[in-house]
Amino acid sequence: MQKDYNFTFVIGAQKSGTTTIHELLSVHSDISLPSIKETHFFSDDKVYHKGLDWYLKQFDRTKNIFCEVDPSYLFYKQAYSRIKENLNNSKFIVIFRKPLDRAFSHYLMSCYRGYEKLSFIEAIEKENERLTSDVGLFSFINHSYISRGDYQKQLSLYLNEFDKSNFLFINFDNLFPSYNSKMIDSICEFIGINNNFNLEQMPNLNKKRMVKSDFIRDMIYKESIAKKIAGSIISSDKLKLKIKKFIDNFNSKDFDPNIYTTEYERIMNELPKKYLKWSNEQSELLEKSTGLDLRSWRYEDV
Repeated sequence: MQKDYNFTFVIGAQKSGTTTIHELLSVHSDISLPSIKETHFFSDDKVYHKGLDWYLKQFDRTKNIFCEVDPSYLFYKQAYSRIKENLNNSKFIVIFRKPLDRAFSHYLMSCYRGYEKLSFIEAIEKENERLTSDVGLFSFINHSYISRGDYQKQLSLYLNEFDKSNFLFINFDNLFPSYNSKMIDSICEFIGINNNFNLEQMPNLNKKRMVKSDFIRDMIYKESIAKKIAGSIISSDKLKLKIKKFIDNFNSKDFDPNIYTTEYERIMNELPKKYLKWSNEQSELLEKSTGLDLRSWRYEDV
């Protein structure tokens, strides 16, 4: 079993800047990322059964440093043990975002894709019911707004199997909205690469988006006869993803940040206090296990 590869995984959290980190690392000449973004190899049973050799073939093995950015590895509880079994010398970068900020961003993504019709408060109140009655993994993937914010529960699985020195923990607020050069230095040092990034030329991928056409959106994200026919004609998964990304970008427009801020503040003011208390509890647990300063995450008078 090949356990001597130099692997660094960025395992989450979802909606915490992982796509931006992927794009950043993809332009570095010393790093090999998989040809398919987010292979889900260690989290998806069907993909995992393809075997480690299949997974390693997704990388340019002429390079010495391998990275994969896949936030499913933090949330899917089978991922940590599979990584331990196959690549037990791996290192991990984990970006944490204020739990309710992450939940709301996740909610907006599900709305954007046409997977959510409830209000944010209705959706999180109904989350447990959705997850327990889930057929397949649809709600587990798309409606797990609060569940994915149980960071300590997820992280503890990794910390029980890997030494803490194998981890770099990052507070999302210290990395974005603009690239923090000191944090990028820390990431490069942790991975073992030189920081030769031109951050001024890196795209801003954290913009909120709205769809132009629900019809085009549904063609991309919902199952249909046309989608199945197109899928049968195009055999390459990589090409399918490129086409999907192209159409998605064409069909999107920027969400007015002022409207977003106003709506977010309104929702936070209406949110039941139990969720604010839950967020504070998560922050305290995470501070103890990671050493991050998360005082700015806390809600007062709850």
